[in-house]
Amino acid sequence: MLIVVLIVLIAIGAAVGGVMLVSSRQKTAIAAANQVVPGTPTRAPASWAGSHDPEPRLHRRLRDAMTALHTADALDDATTIVLRAELEQAALAWDDRLVAMAALPAAARGDQLATATTAVESIEAAVAQYVSAATQRTAADVNAGLTAARAQLEIQAEIRKSLEAG
Repeated sequence: MLIVVLIVLIAIGAAVGGVMLVSSRQKTAIAAANQVVPGTPTRAPASWAGSHDPEPRLHRRLRDAMTALHTADALDDATTIVLRAELEQAALAWDDRLVAMAALPAAARGDQLATATTAVESIEAAVAQYVSAATQRTAADVNAGLTAARAQLEIQAEIRKSLEAG
């Protein structure tokens, strides 16, 4: 009888341990999937992974743009590395702003949401230009694409400055 009780207790302990291990791994995977820039923690809550609210959707668009940026098979040089870092920093800054905006009352974030959408669109366009440039065959085509990406990055910087000034 004692052996049966011990076996049941061991089985229950193993089941609880297994559930805790799976739960921990899922939380880690969700947190990693929620990061805008891989390896950089985000302030965005895990609930944003499936939310249909505007801020979480913009957060996921930034995350997806950075995923595309990191999967581009670019020949790294000083220009591309700096531009990629600037794109990452811009995405992180807007992600933080989105988290802050989500905490505001709905009436207070209407104009800011439209501005943030425009900024996210400019970051997406810059990433698209960067990825396109990375696939070009000539140095002139690469430079033209990178210049176009930098122009989109400057647009979102101006948007951010206008929000900070207002």
